[in-house]
Amino acid sequence: MTLYYEKKSEIRTSVEALYRFHQNPANLHRINPPGVWVAELRMPKEWKSGARLGVRVSILGILTQDWEVSLEEVSPPCRLVDVALRGPYSQWRHIHSFQEVGPKVALLTDRVEYLPPWGRWGLLLDRWVFRPQLALLFAWRHRQTKRILEGGSRDGTPVKGSPGQHGAQRGPASGAARS
Repeated sequence: MTLYYEKKSEIRTSVEALYRFHQNPANLHRINPPGVWVAELRMPKEWKSGARLGVRVSILGILTQDWEVSLEEVSPPCRLVDVALRGPYSQWRHIHSFQEVGPKVALLTDRVEYLPPWGRWGLLLDRWVFRPQLALLFAWRHRQTKRILEGGSRDGTPVKGSPGQHGAQRGPASGAARS
């Protein structure tokens, strides 16, 4: 039984800029919630189907999670799909969709198809533990992505003094895993 979580946000930027933003590994550090940060990131040389990424996430400096994901689909500038080969969830498929909905307005959709860890116990706890964690994670990521892209340059790099500049450099108090 696969579970689903989906978050959508409109962002005043082009679909191309939103797609490039998601390909830039530096942005992974910039969009994640406080208390969770990327301790290690291994990126593929090319963004193509079958390429693999590795991420080590540190949570509050106490717990680490290792993720290895494979890019299942790379369709610029509209879609990225990654599947966890290794990670904390029993199953994880993350679909990033980018759709133009107006002049220089893009719809960002993150859809996760997942199974929590711990078998039946994980399914029982999903409503109170895993789904709320996903909701908080993606709400934060979408807010940060919107703030950076709407306040930054076309490629997602913040303009000096813009709201997008805040949080560009993070220490051990913030960041998280993106699949």
